[in-house]
Amino acid sequence: MKIQLHLLLVTTLCSAFALADWPQFQGPDRNGTSSESGLLRSFPKEGPGVVWETALEQGFGGCAVDGKDLFVVDRVAKKKDMLICLDATTGKEQWRYESTSEGEPSFPGSRSVPTVREDAVYFIGSFGRVHCVDRATRKARWQIKMSERYPDAETPKWGYAQCALVIDDIVVVTPFGSETGIAAWNRSTGEETWRSGPVGNSHSSPTLLKIAGEQHIVLTSVVNQGSKEGLITSYRPRDGKTLWQTTHYYNRIPIPIVTKVSNTLLFVTGGYDCGSKMLSIKRQDDGYLVNEKWSIEKGSQIHPPFVIDNHLYFLANENSNHRVTTKRKTGGLSCWDLEGKELWRTGDDPFMGRGSSLYADGMLILQDGEKGTLRLGEVSAEGFRMLASANVFGSDLSKRFDLKFWSPMALSGGRLYMRGQNRLLCVDLKK
Repeated sequence: MKIQLHLLLVTTLCSAFALADWPQFQGPDRNGTSSESGLLRSFPKEGPGVVWETALEQGFGGCAVDGKDLFVVDRVAKKKDMLICLDATTGKEQWRYESTSEGEPSFPGSRSVPTVREDAVYFIGSFGRVHCVDRATRKARWQIKMSERYPDAETPKWGYAQCALVIDDIVVVTPFGSETGIAAWNRSTGEETWRSGPVGNSHSSPTLLKIAGEQHIVLTSVVNQGSKEGLITSYRPRDGKTLWQTTHYYNRIPIPIVTKVSNTLLFVTGGYDCGSKMLSIKRQDDGYLVNEKWSIEKGSQIHPPFVIDNHLYFLANENSNHRVTTKRKTGGLSCWDLEGKELWRTGDDPFMGRGSSLYADGMLILQDGEKGTLRLGEVSAEGFRMLASANVFGSDLSKRFDLKFWSPMALSGGRLYMRGQNRLLCVDLKK
């Protein structure tokens, strides 16, 4: 009995530790949600403790955390892409992997969040070179440029921003060519497992959703901007079979991932005044039926929404409303019911730009996309209750306008990892 209790305790502790990690874009389940608890709900006058800070090159790449290893993608403009491994507790660099890279996309710097597995780390460079880096040897097992494997591949307007999706033994990548849309490679060898037909291009990442008991790789893309044709496509992971495809949503520059609301509802959003749509999905004998349930004019330009207690929450901030004071009142954090009715919005108080958010311990944790301000808040159908706010990147930034602090955050072990272009902060949310 004692042995069984001991094993149960060890298993429980190991499971809790594993759940605390943030091994990929948008966290353990790729939905921006953490199971952590016991986090701060207020800050001291001087703000939360900044455990460490380190300098990076200019960029947008966010962090992934596995145990004491923190991985971040960085880039020296026009020269090289880098995977940097830091000690998550101290910020000290442990090792780095580098790969030469040509050119520089608009809005210079890294884009991707690395995807971490026990044996390897995967990331995609701005010009489509996919890397599998062995954690033991700290060298590439393989690296493949998508345009070399698929000559029809075309780099999206602002570079490849996709985060590699690893499912079991495959890694899903996005050539976005005239003949090949997405593809799956063996994650150990880099050999192709399957490929799809063309889907246009996108700045959104493929995501894995379970719908009607079946796994779906779902991607939103734009086929032809001139004709305003968009696609949302679902692929079966094991063989790439198209499970369903719909033209119900168009965004000229898709960025946020598709959000699963329920087994019968999907929400797709974006900026550039293309709005958002709720789609109904139903499994039938001959496949899936996808229809539009409702649409709204507002959308979230960069980051996906959250589904909390049967309500949608997102920052309704995009190019068209963040520069004009009167239009900013139409944005901020907004709350919607599942019938498409807006219940409230924070407007310009606070606006929060196009920053990222996490949901943990019953709170939204928000990084202001314009100034980096860290905010904690509770949300409900009744409104937004601010719990705490701090200028963690420095009060001297508060008078500047849009610093493009758009990187996804990571949360692990009570510590929040926040990137502000060329700075990476580790903030303690437990003390």
